[in-house]
Amino acid sequence: MRDSDQAQKQKSPCSTGNIPVPEFITCRKCGAEAELWTDEEETLCPGCNHKVFKRESTVH
Repeated sequence: MRDSDQAQKQKSPCSTGNIPVPEFITCRKCGAEAELWTDEEETLCPGCNHKVFKRESTVH
């Protein structure tokens, strides 16, 4: 493998392409706001301990 090919396969340590960020979604059970990171699929509601799923947060 050439040096240039290997360099292209390595990611820069400063790359910010996939850094998780928090999203806030409303619990369907109690209405409290729950924090769900972009790399997570579910979290627990801080108000009622109900599981809140990312796919439930679709806005119509």
